[in-house]
Amino acid sequence: MLQSQVMVRETDFARLAHTWEELAERMKEHGDATTPSKLLQLANKTKHAELNIAFCGHFSAGKSTMINTLLGVNLLPSNPIPTSANVVKIRGGEKAARVYTMNSGVLTFDPDTEMEKLKQFAVDGDTVESVEVSYPGTFLDEYSSLLDTPGIDSTDAAHKIATESALHLADVIIYMMDYNHVQAEENFNFTKTLKDRGKPVYLVVNMIDKHLDFELDFDSYKESVEEAFANWNIRPDGIFYTSLAEPDHPENQYDEFKAMLSRLIEGREELVGQSVRSAAEHLIDEHVQVLKRANERLRQEWESRLDGIEVADLDQRDAAAVQEALKEVEAEAAALENRAEEARRNMEKELGVLLDNARLTYFSTNEAAQSYLESKKPGFKLGFLFAGKKTEEERARREEALLADLREKVAGNLDFHFKELMGKQLQAYNIRDEEYHAAVHATEIKITPEFLASHIKDGAQSREYVMNYCNDLANGIKLEYRRAGLGFIEQIVSRLGQQVQAESGELQARLAVLRELAAVHAKLAELAAGEQAAREQLQAIMQKGEQAS
Repeated sequence: MLQSQVMVRETDFARLAHTWEELAERMKEHGDATTPSKLLQLANKTKHAELNIAFCGHFSAGKSTMINTLLGVNLLPSNPIPTSANVVKIRGGEKAARVYTMNSGVLTFDPDTEMEKLKQFAVDGDTVESVEVSYPGTFLDEYSSLLDTPGIDSTDAAHKIATESALHLADVIIYMMDYNHVQAEENFNFTKTLKDRGKPVYLVVNMIDKHLDFELDFDSYKESVEEAFANWNIRPDGIFYTSLAEPDHPENQYDEFKAMLSRLIEGREELVGQSVRSAAEHLIDEHVQVLKRANERLRQEWESRLDGIEVADLDQRDAAAVQEALKEVEAEAAALENRAEEARRNMEKELGVLLDNARLTYFSTNEAAQSYLESKKPGFKLGFLFAGKKTEEERARREEALLADLREKVAGNLDFHFKELMGKQLQAYNIRDEEYHAAVHATEIKITPEFLASHIKDGAQSREYVMNYCNDLANGIKLEYRRAGLGFIEQIVSRLGQQVQAESGELQARLAVLRELAAVHAKLAELAAGEQAAREQLQAIMQKGEQAS
């Protein structure tokens, strides 16, 4: 049963390692030349479920001495000056020492007889990539390692790079500090970075033999340390106070510290399983940052173009504000372009409503029309003596009666309202034109005898015929008013067209600028979308690999 569980765990780690390798290939396809190598390192570590405990801190905090003491053998140099430019990895197993160089391949040494040569490579940050020592007889096994990293306070930038480049391989961080330098800001910055990466972080305050009780009791000192880190919102997984110079110091927690390391090694597989997943997630973030740096020149060019385009009352770097302004101006431009025709439609509609509702014929009109139509019948005459003259006079009287009735109805029910409507139309569009108003008020639709005669049709003059004749007269009058109204509307539309042309120049110029800004923001969004797509692709691969394991 135990062997079966071991096989399952090994298979799970192998699947995760394969996932990291797949992530590395995708990152290479994205043009990343740095992060894939870290993922391949992580994959190799994952295959063996190897636990790495990294010792970080100032070079003077005693990291190398602490590691030598824990191992029970002096494998690392311990000097009062920075002694490591590279990460030195020490694990259990068969005795061997390897130096991984940039140009000469892998160099091997005997840890017992050639350690001085090995130590020289440890401080060579130019031609050496890493140093690895395996040594039997310590509390480490072949799958558990201690990493001695360069001091974080070294002025040599390569030291810091070496430290940070090793963090993705570290499952646990031991952060060591000199008793007198706990309050250094670099301690808080570095440990916060580590905690933000989700790493277990244990603090070791070393050289507590420097403490003087008469200045401050030790309990108060410990409280001040815990409070200082809490103020930075840093909650370490444990704090140990140690002294290697005075092993019998009453506050020395060296034994507790070593026991804690042994417990971590016992729980290696669970710890590594959590750690490698967290490291892979961080490397995905790191990869996206690489893509962002690769896009930085383009991004700066586009942002520079944004800064070179100024629009009144608008922050040109605010993509949402630019898009909103563009929509508003496009809507305004469309409305402006359609203003004249929209006005035409509205005015024609109002004119149509006025004419449709204007009643021009009443009972009196029908009576006058019937009398008029009778006088137009062939054979119509009055009396016997002087009949011709009387007939013509009667015809003229009846014609004038119909004309007077119609003119009265038109004047009261149509002409006044027509001129009022046409006069208001110009004002509705903020146009002033005295000649136009004069022309409107001078409009005269003449109702003449010829107009009456032109609408007479052949046929029996029944009552229905009289009503149809009156309707024809009303429609004929309205048609003339419609023609006159459409003429005035055309004048207004022409004036509106001139207005639109004048306003359009300024609006089109603003529209062109906003479209240029929107195009630049689209390019910036395209860069961000590409970066996000790369992240989502890698996260999907990682999620699939985790589900399989």
